[in-house]
Amino acid sequence: MNRAIALRDCAARVAIAAALAWPAVAQAAGITLPPGPGANLVYARCQTCHDLQYVVDAKGLLPAQWKSTLAGMKDYGLTISADDEAAILAYLTTYLGPNPPPATTLAPAGPGAQAPGAAANGRHVFEENCSACHGPEGAGQAGIYPALAGNADLAKDAGLPARVVLFGLAGPIEAGGASYSGTMPSFGHLGDAEIAAVVNYVRSAWGNAGGAGSIDAKAVAALRAHPLSSADVHAYRAALVSAN
Repeated sequence: MNRAIALRDCAARVAIAAALAWPAVAQAAGITLPPGPGANLVYARCQTCHDLQYVVDAKGLLPAQWKSTLAGMKDYGLTISADDEAAILAYLTTYLGPNPPPATTLAPAGPGAQAPGAAANGRHVFEENCSACHGPEGAGQAGIYPALAGNADLAKDAGLPARVVLFGLAGPIEAGGASYSGTMPSFGHLGDAEIAAVVNYVRSAWGNAGGAGSIDAKAVAALRAHPLSSADVHAYRAALVSAN
């Protein structure tokens, strides 16, 4: 085997092992992936289990190595559709592969970035970023991810789910009569309009009543301007629960 390829394989194995040993703390690291088609899927499907720093550190892997890396994740419980797998592999091999496009050819990116005038579709944002954990119909996964369908938190205050999406949530919670103790990572890489759209969607989908009004991109931007930790969001939620 070519020595350079052997070294990359070794680095990939080390990165995978390290990633599996750490919790999902990407939101604290403030990691931003190179913009490109499929980036949102990588945020959504990878950072729920481990720190995206290890994905970034593995840049330069060959297509076959990225494919092997993703296959290895399945051994640890990753479930993924063929379409999502293909999109993630296309992104990783293009933007984190050995020959990524020059940075000058990429669209500007960063927290809250979105193409000017782009319309945000809440259902599409949910399906691409949230459905893998919370289910396509918001049913969640018992004992792992709380259901969004019939979730009383969504009716309390539109600012709560907006803060959860922006900054993540860490700490034990009770939802629908069940206990959960996981961590939801930040999805602050989404644009303000996308976050507003997905919050409004989940608050009104699957029979949810929508609560006290909707939220817009301007309100999300105002929340983003005052960053919170995922523990702060947990405390904000606890205050709302105790007040109701």
